[in-house]
Amino acid sequence: MDIMAKHKKYTLMTVVLLLICACGFYVYKNFMPGRILNIYCWDNSFRELLAKHYPAYNPETEMIGNVKVRWVVVPYTNHVYQHTLDKALQMDNLNSNDNVDIFLTESDYIRKYAEAEDVSMALDKLGIEEKDLRDAFVYTRDLATDSNGRLRGVSWQAAPSVMIYRRDIAKRVLGSDEPAVVQKHVQTWEAFEKTAALMKQAGYHILPGYMDTYRVYWAGVEKPWIAPEGYFVIDPHMEEWIRQTQRFEAKGYNYPYGLWETNWNRQVRGDSFCYFGPAWLIKYALIPLSRDENLGGTDTYGKWGVCHGPEASFWGGTWIFAGSKTDNQELVADIMRTICLDKQVLTEMAKTDAEFVNDRQIMSRLAADKSYGMDFLAGQNPYGIMMDAAQSIHVSQISSYDQGIHETFHNCFRIYFDGRLSREGAWQKFMANVWHIYPELQGAFFSYKTDGAEGEMDY
Repeated sequence: MDIMAKHKKYTLMTVVLLLICACGFYVYKNFMPGRILNIYCWDNSFRELLAKHYPAYNPETEMIGNVKVRWVVVPYTNHVYQHTLDKALQMDNLNSNDNVDIFLTESDYIRKYAEAEDVSMALDKLGIEEKDLRDAFVYTRDLATDSNGRLRGVSWQAAPSVMIYRRDIAKRVLGSDEPAVVQKHVQTWEAFEKTAALMKQAGYHILPGYMDTYRVYWAGVEKPWIAPEGYFVIDPHMEEWIRQTQRFEAKGYNYPYGLWETNWNRQVRGDSFCYFGPAWLIKYALIPLSRDENLGGTDTYGKWGVCHGPEASFWGGTWIFAGSKTDNQELVADIMRTICLDKQVLTEMAKTDAEFVNDRQIMSRLAADKSYGMDFLAGQNPYGIMMDAAQSIHVSQISSYDQGIHETFHNCFRIYFDGRLSREGAWQKFMANVWHIYPELQGAFFSYKTDGAEGEMDY
């Protein structure tokens, strides 16, 4: 063999070896499990959920088998969570153990991540098919499905909202605390306003704050804030919410408190008639607040009931997504299947955790169980009413901009309700703030209605 032949042989061998090494690295990076599972979330709720319902997870060592769970908990407020998550998802880490494996989203910004193919992994790549979610409530699937029809996230919970009311106040003012009777007094927004007047006459407030009906009204909106053509849309249903809320403020029907403020919390033990919210609001807020002596007032545990209210709505919910660069695909898929799809686990959540789980069969069965009831609701089983709401929810109005827009809407119109700004001024402030939060929307045409007149802004 001459020198050139030997050179060609060794060159070919070198190329082959390099290809083998490269393929080996690729196989290791993409298919072999990583040593660290990075989970991005905004509080410890998911950690507690895993500790309780995912047996493979050891909360003391924070290990799943030989994989270390690294919790990246980032505050939700001021969009800090999203900013941190976005940065982490876009990083191309040479060390695959630093990549995002699991991240959580909420309904206000789920569309942003469902449509981002470069940051989230489609469920079919994890071996989870659409048929596996056949019992999930339709709206939870719709929100996590991209424009190509591929599912990218899965949730263990649904969050249909209902009207949660004080039974003792209902008896005094309406003559009965039975859900069917109370529902007749609040079945439309017109009826709700008449009941608000009755509550005022009897010395009560129908609501603890300005924003308590906002999500309910929003659920009735048909189109998203941003139209496909780039126009900014103000739905007439939200205009009606503004008008009714302003009337409630002027007549003293509600307290002027914002969601989660201390005074808003105190009203769980005060003289406010009702709250609107899903099962998680009962579990995480109303139950503990009803017994919190530090808030003053009286213990209201067991003095509550549930009815449909004026219209079906939802609030929140949490979805699990897989990061597109995860090197723990099998583990991520197993967590999703166990927490979100396992019938036994979901049934346990519903029975022991007061969780409205994302499974129509399970919730239908529990709704029909006459032996089940919640002490907080004086023995009432709320799941039938919640089921009705969950199956009536549509999400055509949901967009990737909702979190910032909702927050800005609240802030600007609270100033209007307080009398510190005109309605036109509130609209202008609102739009300017939206453009500040989402610069890509600058230039979007925006029309609004003021008291007796219409206006438009086009910057």
